Amino acid sequence: MHQARGWGLVCLLALTSILASGEARADRLDLIHKRGTLIVGVKADYPPLGMRDANGQLVGFEPDLAAELARRLSVGLQLTAVTSANRLQKLEEGAIDMVIATLGDTPQRRRIATLIEPHYYASGVTVLAPADTRLSRWTDLRGRKVCATQGAYFNREMAERYLLDLQIFNGIRDARLALRDGRCIAWLYDDTALVSLRLDPEWANYRTPLPSTLVSPWAIAIAAAESGSRLEHAIADVVADAHRSGWLIAAEQRWNLPPSSFLAEAHQRWTRIGTDGQPVCARLASGEWPAECRDASRLTSTEVSGLRHFGLLIRERTGFDLTFVYDAYDRGQFLTGLWLTVQLLVACTLGSLLVGCLGALTAESGIPLLGGWVRATAAIGRMTPPLLLIYLVFFGLGHLIVTRFGWPVDGFLVATACLSLYAGCSTVFALLDASVVLKGRQPDFALRWKTLPQALRLAYTPVVAILVNVVKATGMASVIAVPELISASTAIVAEHGNTGVMMNVLMITYFLLVLLVVRLFAALERRVLQRDVH
Repeated sequence: MHQARGWGLVCLLALTSILASGEARADRLDLIHKRGTLIVGVKADYPPLGMRDANGQLVGFEPDLAAELARRLSVGLQLTAVTSANRLQKLEEGAIDMVIATLGDTPQRRRIATLIEPHYYASGVTVLAPADTRLSRWTDLRGRKVCATQGAYFNREMAERYLLDLQIFNGIRDARLALRDGRCIAWLYDDTALVSLRLDPEWANYRTPLPSTLVSPWAIAIAAAESGSRLEHAIADVVADAHRSGWLIAAEQRWNLPPSSFLAEAHQRWTRIGTDGQPVCARLASGEWPAECRDASRLTSTEVSGLRHFGLLIRERTGFDLTFVYDAYDRGQFLTGLWLTVQLLVACTLGSLLVGCLGALTAESGIPLLGGWVRATAAIGRMTPPLLLIYLVFFGLGHLIVTRFGWPVDGFLVATACLSLYAGCSTVFALLDASVVLKGRQPDFALRWKTLPQALRLAYTPVVAILVNVVKATGMASVIAVPELISASTAIVAEHGNTGVMMNVLMITYFLLVLLVVRLFAALERRVLQRDVH
């Protein structure tokens, strides 16, 4: 009897456990309707996206979006303050139904929560620094103390990419205080929040000196178990309608946020009509959105075709992100940079030979004083670092030309002229040295146009070495905003963080370019120069 009662108690407990687990796994949308209230986690320290008003109420762009969702679901709304550090934890615990709290969509977060598309906003990363801090590029922060906020998706990537010494604080308030007290040189945070913060008179003496990077779309998050649920579809439909109607743009204007290109582009995309007269961005039979209506960076190889399919497949299986192959924009950047580098290579090679030959002929012309002046100038030219020369001409002489005559100075021409002058000066001495050797062999030898091929043949090895170096130096043009190969590769890395891939591609590309130059000069030596040697 006692044994039967014991088994009965065990069965009752097991049944209770099954019912409880079944309730926990019930469709969240049913639970929300049953409760009559939607519980949403929002920020309280991120004005104007999420903040407290004078009465302590949570208000802002994201609370307004939460209210619109509750209205469309025909339930009440309960807002709960969350932080970057605890928002996904509260979601996982079931304390809230969803998170609308400046949550960037990343692969890591997709593993622990369901991030809903379409995205409702986007932001990048920049820094806030005192106005007198000298920062012009991200590499200026290398090894320096930078304030950051715990839980921000970009902390690790930015620290690894730019070797930042991050000082992690629990919340925005602590990070602000640390910056104000000089504990950090700058504060790393979302550009949207920092732009809004600068409107506060307290931060009037601070600025955002660096361009935004790691632009990331923001997603509404629900529990991982709700993937593919009715709740996910209902939220996605509301956000899609908010893009179509312009509701999100109106909310942005209402909260005095700077105009977002993301919202403008999303509005155009979600209102586009196809040739059949139907909206392009309508759900497919599978219930998914069409690939052209989704964020391209979130697509998988199974959702696309062509080059993009193979590129994403390689990334998924090997980790190598060849965006310069499968992404049309990055491919265009890379090919434009490559073509510009080839133009620089050709222009600088010809310019260097021209300067070298003319300089050597003038130095050996026998004209009083002129020869000595050319030699002295060439000596100074080859000892002047080419980067310094580019800076002096572009920012020094170029500034005078622009301010006095109003003529803009072209960066490509400046880089070509400076690199040609630098390599040409070294070529002058290579030809003069060859002329000395030839005079020792032929007492009546004189360096003239007719005998120049003999000097070039004898000086072939040092001249080719000089020209190979000028090919490698073409990357210096990027410092004056010439979008050559290094500049294009850096831009791709800044957007995608595929540093290892792009640096190896860059190294291989330059190796092939140098190899091409060496082969061309070898052919020139065989076909042209050798016939002039007696």
